Amino acid sequence: MTPASLFDLVQAPVRWQVLKAALELGLVDVLTEERSAEDVARCLGLDCRRTDVLLHAMAAGGLAVKTDGRFRLQPDLAPYLCRDGLRSMRDLLLTIWQVRHADVADLVRTGSRGEGPDMASAAFWDRSADSLRAFHRSMGTDTALALLQSLPEWPQVRTFLDLGAGSGRLAQAVAAADPQRRATVLDLPPMAERIVADLRGTAEEGRVQVMAGDFNSAPLGGGYDLIWAAMTLYFARDLGAVLTAVRQALAPGGVFVSFHEGLTPDLTGPEIHVVGRLVPALRGQARSFRQGEIAAALRQSGFTRVDSRPVETPFGLMQADIAHAS
Repeated sequence: MTPASLFDLVQAPVRWQVLKAALELGLVDVLTEERSAEDVARCLGLDCRRTDVLLHAMAAGGLAVKTDGRFRLQPDLAPYLCRDGLRSMRDLLLTIWQVRHADVADLVRTGSRGEGPDMASAAFWDRSADSLRAFHRSMGTDTALALLQSLPEWPQVRTFLDLGAGSGRLAQAVAAADPQRRATVLDLPPMAERIVADLRGTAEEGRVQVMAGDFNSAPLGGGYDLIWAAMTLYFARDLGAVLTAVRQALAPGGVFVSFHEGLTPDLTGPEIHVVGRLVPALRGQARSFRQGEIAAALRQSGFTRVDSRPVETPFGLMQADIAHAS
């Protein structure tokens, strides 16, 4: 790390504040066409001088483009930032910073006084529903599908379970890709209700079953060709017991795919996970697995073969553990 990169760390929170302001104030939505600072301020009921300052900061940071005194959102970012963008990350960005940002020095000094949300509670995930939809819409579903479609068993998959789905988007995509395929999602009751509502009226409504329950105790059903768990196993109260239940729910020859991060043995990488989860960890809510931890638990739970591979994603290096039932 160089002196320049150290100085850049001071800039990083300001860059986020520029984007946060542009999202919260609605600048990204009115800048889908070229506008002057005066026009933007008038549309949003903002002070013209301060709006002009913010617009120049957006342009300096690559969020906007300034041409002949007029501003426009950087075109490639519009689908991700606009409220109605096809891949809008707005709700994700405006939620995740509240989990990841805090006064770290104060948390180290005071510990429990810096308490945050209980990420194991149904209420937390109910409040995070829009954020999860945004994550799946913007990058999560495409990443998951690419991995699933790379599996040699994928063409034969007819029954699919998403364990702790967060939204119905992956299950919909899985069902839509093959008219013979049926998908099931299991999620906590508040989330399950939202998923049912989201599915209503879609082409896949009749081919995606929604089960409400906690995977620590709820019956999973059986006969699945493939079970998928992405960034959910942190909440297993007894990981071995959950994985044993998963194995028993698979059809003969079925496959279970775990998709989680894998921290290095010395817990110093990947940086995006170690630093990104620092604040929850300081609050006593560490939610990360080490490399090989899930694979070892799968073998101990009776899976006869486990293959592991790293997967590069837009949200950091992840680990896929692919376990085969006998």
